Amino acid sequence: MPTGDILPLLIALFGLVAVGQLLRLTGAVPTSAPDVLARLILTVTMPALIVVILADARFEPALVPAVLACTVALLGACALGVLLMRSRGASRPAQGAAGVTAAFANTAFLGVPFVLAVFPGSRGAATAAVIIDTVDTTILLLTFGVAFAGAMARPRAPVRSPLGPRLLRAGGSLLRQPMIVAVLVGLALAVSGLAIPAALARPLAQVGQTTAVLAFLTIGLGLDLRSLRGQTVPLAGIAAIKLLVAPAIACLVLLLLDVRGDVARTAVLQAAMPTAVVSAIIATNAGCDAQLAAAASVVTTLLSLATLPLVLACLQAIGL
Repeated sequence: MPTGDILPLLIALFGLVAVGQLLRLTGAVPTSAPDVLARLILTVTMPALIVVILADARFEPALVPAVLACTVALLGACALGVLLMRSRGASRPAQGAAGVTAAFANTAFLGVPFVLAVFPGSRGAATAAVIIDTVDTTILLLTFGVAFAGAMARPRAPVRSPLGPRLLRAGGSLLRQPMIVAVLVGLALAVSGLAIPAALARPLAQVGQTTAVLAFLTIGLGLDLRSLRGQTVPLAGIAAIKLLVAPAIACLVLLLLDVRGDVARTAVLQAAMPTAVVSAIIATNAGCDAQLAAAASVVTTLLSLATLPLVLACLQAIGL
């Protein structure tokens, strides 16, 4: 999609964010609305969308390098977030909040709908968007992200509980996630060659198609602009890492591996997405700097309106 065609798309998508914010500010919906809608997306509409996409998945050779590039970008952004706050003499909880929010992107609520809109009809891009979200935002966030946030929220101490039981608990927690179940079902259909039964295919597709509208409304409803106060310098650094450095790292990895095309561009776009709201929640629940985590989620989401077209323009300029 030409860069010029992206601006109307972004305006439409972020217009939904503005509508959500207006509903929040006017009190037109209950304060519980963001949580209710987020739960609906995570347990119903997004799983339906994932099953539909993966059942008709196209697994291109570029998929593995794409996931690798996003993972390298994630880990690099996490390290840079920690170093940023450490250079400012911040506490470990603040370093942890910066690391988590700089690393984990909103690849589900924002990334998947955005990629589907930018690359309409591209099965490879759609598959890559879902797999990257599954690996880097769901699995890694619920394992590495939780462990990292917990470790940074408290003073250094030796880990006493055995590794085996901790891995089993983490695995059990993942398998209880509706989106993980949807990924497994979709992959099973793709590998077996079975089609979704006709009686289910259309309803699933219709439910899944509501994800984009609900997701962007939910983002707007959840934005608390008050969290931005007094955080200008660290937020500028976190935003630069999340929105510019992370996609640059992913792009560099793909160029080094000589991987190009829709799947490669999808990987860079997923790395360029703003902070995942769930990562801010995890950082807060672990005991990291709650205000910094919430503010990072807000400011990166707002700034992504400007940075996503920039990233797309750069991808076209270098011919990735």
